Amino acid sequence: MKTEVPVVVCIGSTSVSGDSLGPIVGDLLREKYKVRAFVYGGTMHPVNGITYQSYVDHIKNRHRNSLVVAVDACVGYKSEVGKIKCSLLGISAGGALNKQLERFGDVGILGVVALRQSDNLKALMTVSAEVIENMSNIAASFVSRLLRSWDLRKNINTGKLEIGDAK
Repeated sequence: MKTEVPVVVCIGSTSVSGDSLGPIVGDLLREKYKVRAFVYGGTMHPVNGITYQSYVDHIKNRHRNSLVVAVDACVGYKSEVGKIKCSLLGISAGGALNKQLERFGDVGILGVVALRQSDNLKALMTVSAEVIENMSNIAASFVSRLLRSWDLRKNINTGKLEIGDAK
């Protein structure tokens, strides 16, 4: 069982509106939800195609016994656009742009931000900031709840149950 502090990897780039879901989720997890997890990726320090492998290597070396949640935007079918999908197989980042980056994470959270088409970059570039903001809030809330339930399960399994501060 993964017993260390969880890790959340928020993948994407703020230079492409549709790809900014991950970095915005990272900021929300740190600033709004103040999650008890290591959060990599945000608007100031993104985990993107250039930095992805170095983050993956760092996390594999530093957080071997941690649950790893990977968050990214993706393109999909018309019926999927606007939905947040969860995978227990992690994610394969970069697929929308035909990049074959290493599959990573124990849990994958994918926000389907645009319709898959012949030019996925164009599709990602035309996603409105409002759509990304709304989806980012939903995804961050979900990840926050996931981490809280993980914390509870981990504490129950180790015989330690913390209800919270009585302050």
